[in-house]
Amino acid sequence: MNGVSASVPLRDRARDRVLFLRPGDNTTAVSNVVRDFIYGCWCNGKRIGGMQMPPIHELYAATSVRMTGLQVELIDALLEPQRYQSYLENSLNTTVAVAIMSSTQSFRQDLKTLQAIKAQDGSVRSILYGSHPTFMPHYCLREQAVDYIIAQESEEGLRELILAITGSLPVEDILGIGFRDKDGTPRINPPRPFVSMDDLPIPDRTLLPKGIDYFNPAVKRTPYTTMITSRGCPARCIFCTAPFFYGNKARFRSGESVLKELREIKRLGYKEVFFRDETFTAYKKRNQEVCQGMIREKLDLSWIANARVDMVDRESMILMKQAGCHLIKFGVETGDEQIMANYKKGVTCEQTRETFRMAHAVGMDTHAHVMLGGPGETPESIEKTIRFTLDLDPTTASFGILTPYAGTPLFQEMAQRHPEMRDGSASTMEDLHTTGFFSQEICQLSSAYLSRCIVKAYRRFYWRPSYLWKRLRGIESFEEFMVLTVAGLNIFQFSVSGEK
Repeated sequence: MNGVSASVPLRDRARDRVLFLRPGDNTTAVSNVVRDFIYGCWCNGKRIGGMQMPPIHELYAATSVRMTGLQVELIDALLEPQRYQSYLENSLNTTVAVAIMSSTQSFRQDLKTLQAIKAQDGSVRSILYGSHPTFMPHYCLREQAVDYIIAQESEEGLRELILAITGSLPVEDILGIGFRDKDGTPRINPPRPFVSMDDLPIPDRTLLPKGIDYFNPAVKRTPYTTMITSRGCPARCIFCTAPFFYGNKARFRSGESVLKELREIKRLGYKEVFFRDETFTAYKKRNQEVCQGMIREKLDLSWIANARVDMVDRESMILMKQAGCHLIKFGVETGDEQIMANYKKGVTCEQTRETFRMAHAVGMDTHAHVMLGGPGETPESIEKTIRFTLDLDPTTASFGILTPYAGTPLFQEMAQRHPEMRDGSASTMEDLHTTGFFSQEICQLSSAYLSRCIVKAYRRFYWRPSYLWKRLRGIESFEEFMVLTVAGLNIFQFSVSGEK
């Protein structure tokens, strides 16, 4: 029988654990994968300075599932390979289900992980959630190693699914999940309504790997953690999955809810927070409450946030800085106005230029995310973009080749013209952002040419003597010096070889 059914209660088999697994990639030399955005959009390698991110969305899911009364384990196999191996050897026979957050680029590797687990113990139920199960559910359920998928937000669906697997609920009635009928036919249930952000539990950070501090070159103080205060984005960029994953709806937590979690973070001993919201600065009034609360309560937490150039002003930057923010990350994307219009981002290059001027004026560090290879890209527009980035003078910058992500308008357009793209999973973490995926069809520039341009952009940005002197002169502690040394070596190696 190819289908899975809730009619076989696994609790009777003394299975009382749920494993939330972040797979390790043992097929490449890449030692860091930033796979913490539930809607995909992941990156990795030396190109991003060896950056690592704690698994915030896995924490949300695990904390929610623990309400079923089962034991919950969270293993980051990339950083805890020995613990993962020990779990396979000693605890798999007491495991109800293994849940993996999967994106299009990680899907094939995640599938291999599930196949290996199933080969060892076929009774363990497998669950995929995240962007690829959301946008490509039928492709996922064609694979026998995948028993269930969760579409869009995972917390409530996962909790109910675990209760169904253990025999307490009928799986057929659970909104937002997919499975195979008894005859093996994939079935996708109706979608689940989105949650109120204030109803989510505070993620239990004690589930994180013990004795491991995640490395991040953007962070000034360690240990650091990540945090979510909103979901969704008001923009409709053709290349980003976030708006479509969250149903074209942006939601945010109240100021008091955010402050409550910040107090808990402080109690646990963290010194810095990286807010992973798609556009943290979009919620001005709420953010004023949060910043004023952090100042009033003297929380002494430094922090980082993402922003759009048209959704932050001088007044907000000054208050954010007073509350501990030292870095704002912006999606610069391009220095060519026509390409920016093609992206349907809703901003102009001149707005970008003015926002960076403003950040410099208030003493705020900045990061510029830049893409090459978009619709309309030419050698001339690439040169314009590199010069534009140099003129902006951000504290740091990252350059990558535009990849059509499943679920985006760009992917849909390309898949209609090129059905051979299938589910998009031929684009993997091994080549993401450094090798083109259907780039020739997007902009008539070859993958090899764009790869060379990425390396050239890194060299021109990071090899400037004036830039190196400014970064060295701005170092405030030995800890920061060591972090920048590690990150610098990663970026230098990439800008020499182009290899992750």
